[in-house]
Amino acid sequence: MKMKSLLACAVVSVVALLAGCGAAPLAKPPADTLAKLMQPVPDKAVIYVFRNEPESAPWAIRVTLDGKEMGKSAANTYFRWTVNPGEHIILSYTENVAGIVINAEPGRIYYVWQETKMGFFQPRSELAQMDRITAEIALRSCYLLENKS
Repeated sequence: MKMKSLLACAVVSVVALLAGCGAAPLAKPPADTLAKLMQPVPDKAVIYVFRNEPESAPWAIRVTLDGKEMGKSAANTYFRWTVNPGEHIILSYTENVAGIVINAEPGRIYYVWQETKMGFFQPRSELAQMDRITAEIALRSCYLLENKS
């Protein structure tokens, strides 16, 4: 009986790991270099969502912006979005659904950290706004993901 339980746990773990595969494709290196300059865009706001925890590598995490699929993040990756001023909702879909609201102002840049922790069978996530210095340091080890838009 113990062997069947152990086998069942192993199968469920493998399925959970495989289900998390498939992050958004990486952008070309020149786009990554340009994005890391962290330049504002006149009359728009810029949002970075980054995930710099190598231990979260096995999971690709679905991310939406204002209800639109933006792709899946992976360990040491980030998104950079140029948005209109106003309220924007970012959601991270894991064992839980984490969310954050950004009240974007023109010419400003916002940094959101996607933290991951192990849940029961899948990771859990949290989203937190970060300061520029913390984000700059974190983004050094991250790679830009292609935007779906």
